[in-house]
Parts: sequence; structure tokens; C-alpha cells
Amino acid sequence: MTLLRLALLMGAVLASTSCATGYGAKGLTGGYSDLKIDETHYRVKFDGNGYASKDRVWGFWMYRCAELTREKGYAYFSIQRPGETVGRAQPAPGIRSAAYVEEAGAGRFVQTRSGGYSYVPIYVPGGTSTSWHSDAVVAMFKDPLPEDVWVLRADLVLEQLSAYVKANGEGVKVDREDVFRRSATIKLSERGYRFGGPL
Repeated sequence: MTLLRLALLMGAVLASTSCATGYGAKGLTGGYSDLKIDETHYRVKFDGNGYASKDRVWGFWMYRCAELTREKGYAYFSIQRPGETVGRAQPAPGIRSAAYVEEAGAGRFVQTRSGGYSYVPIYVPGGTSTSWHSDAVVAMFKDPLPEDVWVLRADLVLEQLSAYVKANGEGVKVDREDVFRRSATIKLSERGYRFGGPL
């Protein structure tokens, strides 16, 4: 390959990767990936490139979690660590941060403190670039819901984030707390509640 062809190829690669990650399946500039664990649990990951902000990655990832839930015929979802019983009456809207870690060929899930995010510093000539990633296990539910479990309504999450996704993350602000507040629901157990809490 001549030096000129190599330079043109490198220029094309750099041009294609100089844009922030858009919404879509994982490709050269990042995107989402889904891994089926069982019928109601999927590992959903969104990888951003060095131009994608943390909020952009979160918005696209949360949209994919809701979209996948609807695609599989479910109405509600929560995000959790595998192997745990779904959180009972948690004060937050049922979102459990988790990350998947590869260890010697065998993966394991760990809880993170940073809201399910991880970042990867990437060396580029003249400096470094940070890329953001969101990664967790999505548990999907239909009616009737289990008792005392916070879940998010997939249709309401899609409704709130659709303008952001359609605008490719440009010019539309996403308020995370508002997404949770408007989408979260819980079915309380019928064992009886008084003002002081459960009987």
C-alpha cells in the first residue's frame, strides 16, 4: 500500500470517528450491545467514544434498556446485579447500579458507586481522551408486578427520551431525576401498612 493510500485511509477512519457516538448497535464509534442471560434478564451496555459525554451515554443506554424491554414483550424493567432478589421497597426508584467485569475469561458483576458508569482514558497523540460506558443487567416484568419492587415503565422512559434520541443528543436536555420520578412505580404488598410503616 502506498503512503498516499495509507494516509487517505487513516484520514477516512479519523473522520468517521471524530463524531460523538450516535444511537445504534455497537459499531466503529461505539453504541449498544445486548447479551441475553435468560428470558427476563439481559446485560445491556452502551459504549461511547471520546466525543460522547457521560450524559449522552446514559441517555442512550437508558433508552436502549426501555426499548429492549418493549421489544421482548415486557412493560417494566429494573436494573440490578444478577443473583440478587429484586430490591424490596428501596428508597430510590429501583435502579441498581452494576458493572460487568472480565476476570481471566470468566465475567462477574460488581456494584459500582458511579451510577453504572465507567470511563476509559485512551492515549491519543498529544493527550488523552476519556470514553464513557454504561453497563448493567436489566430485569424485565409484566403485569401483575411482584410486590414491593420499584420498576420503571418502559413506555414512559421511551416517551421522555425519544426527543433526545431523535435529535442525536443535540439541543435536548435530559433530567435524570425527572425520568425516574415520572417512570417509577411500585406495587405495595397487601400485608398492611400503617403510618409508621409495614405491620
